[in-house]
Amino acid sequence: MLRSVTALALAFAFITAAHAEDFEEFSSKGLPGSKGIVVRVSHPAGWKKVQPDDELALAELRGPQGPLTGILQVARTGRRAGTDALCHPERARTILQHLADDEADTRVTDVFARTSEGRPGFEIRYERNLAPEFLLVRSVIACLKDSRVLVSCGATGETKKALAEIEPVCRQVLDSLSISEE
Repeated sequence: MLRSVTALALAFAFITAAHAEDFEEFSSKGLPGSKGIVVRVSHPAGWKKVQPDDELALAELRGPQGPLTGILQVARTGRRAGTDALCHPERARTILQHLADDEADTRVTDVFARTSEGRPGFEIRYERNLAPEFLLVRSVIACLKDSRVLVSCGATGETKKALAEIEPVCRQVLDSLSISEE
């Protein structure tokens, strides 16, 4: 019995160590637009930096994730006073109505309050049908004194059913989020 428990513990430690090696840390330190903050987040090692489509993005990474293309985007809203008034999680649904209005193929599936290292914020999950592909995104919005940080993890794939495979990866990515203000 003791031998099987020891073997199981060693196997779990090996799997955990092997899985941890599959992730690398991204840091926004030194990137234009991140002035005054450093965003750190772990991501699958195969995801590499690409040119972001979004002008607010500090960085975007993409890479293979099984049959999917994984996506990580780190963005920061423009700096302005009074941002804290816009960051109450209960306002998230109001903010998201504009997303669905602007992008008719977007379906918000979940919104809830989520703090990030004691900062107020919220988490959003949405899907889009971008025929011939589908997109699933999970985003964390953390509120700072003068801006918001958005970290989105998701994937695109040819079948909607396959998108479920990105969920545990995105959970690990978003749970690794660390923000420091300089």
